[in-house]
Amino acid sequence: MGPGNFGLPGLLPAKKKKSGIDKSRILIGPGIGIGAGNRSFSINLSPSVAYCFSPNFHAGTTLGFSYFQAAEDYRNLLTGQPETFKYKFPSYSWSVFGRYILANMFILNVEPEINNTKFVKDYSFSPVTGKIIESSQRIFVPSLLLGAGYCQRIGDYGYTAILAGYDVIQNPNARYYQTLDVKFAIMLDLFGR
Repeated sequence: MGPGNFGLPGLLPAKKKKSGIDKSRILIGPGIGIGAGNRSFSINLSPSVAYCFSPNFHAGTTLGFSYFQAAEDYRNLLTGQPETFKYKFPSYSWSVFGRYILANMFILNVEPEINNTKFVKDYSFSPVTGKIIESSQRIFVPSLLLGAGYCQRIGDYGYTAILAGYDVIQNPNARYYQTLDVKFAIMLDLFGR
């Protein structure tokens, strides 16, 4: 018996329990990219989901798959005939990120990431067929992107942004090694009010 109800049940309304997750604060980002060049192409799929802890701060995760392929002509060592070798580099990634929006137009980003990528040890020629043989293995490569950019709000929590990030770990096998990562992000609050 709480104070104020004088032992009479039903005089005070029962308190409604509030759910821990507000669906209107969930952001979803599609993450699609393609590229093409001289006898090469790439595709990147990296969907993201995030939760807004406040209108300016959210944290989330991204799963990624990228594939790069390029073709190079060479002469078969045994037959002397022209042939084409295709370099194929599939990789997978997982990252978590925290982003903070300043003055409704600038965004700060911290994003640790782990990549599983193909590492080529060397190339040689088969003594039986004369074709190129690739010796490779899969390795895990860590990255830590720190960056900032410009953003434009969409609704209460959603936004589009152009972000530039730098990998402070600088692993020579990372895709961000000695380069600046520039990306366009769109995060939508699909369950908004």
